[in-house]
Amino acid sequence: MKIGLIDSEKKISQSAFTYQAFTYILDSKEVVKEGDLTDIDALIICKNQSFDVGKICEWVMKAKRYRNIPIWIIMSEEQLEEKYIYLQLGVCGIFVTDHIAEEIYLSIGNSLNTINVQPQTELGEKPFIQLNPLMLSLTVGEKSVSLTKLEYSLLAILYENKENVCTYELLSETFLMKLPNMSHEQRQGRVANIICKIRAKLALVDKKMSHLIKTVRSVGYMLILAE
Repeated sequence: MKIGLIDSEKKISQSAFTYQAFTYILDSKEVVKEGDLTDIDALIICKNQSFDVGKICEWVMKAKRYRNIPIWIIMSEEQLEEKYIYLQLGVCGIFVTDHIAEEIYLSIGNSLNTINVQPQTELGEKPFIQLNPLMLSLTVGEKSVSLTKLEYSLLAILYENKENVCTYELLSETFLMKLPNMSHEQRQGRVANIICKIRAKLALVDKKMSHLIKTVRSVGYMLILAE
């Protein structure tokens, strides 16, 4: 098993990754190239002062565009907001530097073993839609749809709970909590209005796309990704 390691400052890799499995080092890279991902089974990206959130997201998105390779992030300390962004981009997990190298190696190995037992056709499948938290956009195939902050927040909740009903209460309390003076009916109406706008934007890509968000009468909404 070969694990690619991105650590532009080499501080984390020198202190934590003396374990012999981490032999394939990629450093001082500005952007990922397709050739950088050849012959590695997984990729670890270390966050540091020069490799900030934006650059890590750039690496993750471009890496996944070239190859469906499992990616993990290593941080000096866990930050929930950043962790949510990385997970939305499709990384497999986040480690902090107090994890020992052998533990990380075994965790990644176990994940790869689970992936490798799946049928090959599943490995090449791409999500029906993809969310981009940095650009506040939704990608459907080759087309991108720009969203407002509220639209993105609502769609992110639906996506996180895809194929399951999200109640009006869950949706309104999660992303309308900063508007405490709104009544229940006002919150429900606000949610419905935002859903309507998202559907309209999806319809601009493909009229059938507006049906991705199903209304469950008097309960809430559900995101359906099955074709």
